[in-house]
Amino acid sequence: MNKYVIFYLSILLTLLIGYCDYRTGAHISMMLLYSIPLLASAWFCGRKEGISVAIIAAVCWYIVNITFMGPGETEVVFSWNALTRLGIFCMIAYAISLQAQLRRALERERLRADTDRLTGLLNKEAFRERVEEEMIRSRRYNHPLTLAFVDLDNFKQVNDTGGHDRGDKLLKLVSLTIVNTIRETDVAGRIGGDEFTVCFPETDEEQARNAIAKLVKALDIMTSQSGWQVTASIGVVTCLEICETYDALLGTADKLMYVVKENGKNAAEFDTVGKVR
Repeated sequence: MNKYVIFYLSILLTLLIGYCDYRTGAHISMMLLYSIPLLASAWFCGRKEGISVAIIAAVCWYIVNITFMGPGETEVVFSWNALTRLGIFCMIAYAISLQAQLRRALERERLRADTDRLTGLLNKEAFRERVEEEMIRSRRYNHPLTLAFVDLDNFKQVNDTGGHDRGDKLLKLVSLTIVNTIRETDVAGRIGGDEFTVCFPETDEEQARNAIAKLVKALDIMTSQSGWQVTASIGVVTCLEICETYDALLGTADKLMYVVKENGKNAAEFDTVGKVR
């Protein structure tokens, strides 16, 4: 949800709580309820928005209590209590917004650590972790899993004739094509210069063949429209039951990819492995 929507909803909720506070009288504390929109605005919107809601909540509390001021009570006392309440609300908003900001910063750093800087795909280490998680899930529920190793053909010529900038542009286009072709549940990574990998969870060989055919077609369209003289050789291995280690699975896909290279490139080679004995 847009942060401005959350901010305005927080203001409306604060005013609604203020109205309920007025209707119930000053003897029933609404501080806990005031904290709900305050926390929401500070966490999702930011420090300024959280403090703004804190001020509105403190004003609502002050109006209610000054309206129901009993005999012997003075405005000075209520003003001081309102300032105290405002200070508490503002400190809560500041602390929550600071915590949210820190969490987002840590998340950005984690993404940077897991992401290939050039393409935006998972890097080699992060891809391994994700695939190993999928392998554990596959083993637990006895579901198939497919791993594809994609190597670009004639990529070295692109670097030699057009320079590394042109090669980097191609790698970005290939990465974008892969991401736009695979499912959201699939995992893509870049594990080498022009080497890409894709993990297809809960995908058997027949489904993998359809997915790879779609990917090859998308890559052919991208390269032909962009004028790149490159193709892709792909090795695809499917685990039906208990998969071996990630390295063994990747090694099998790598070998299948080299079979394609030896047979003329620009194709895909498939294999299925069963339960390890």
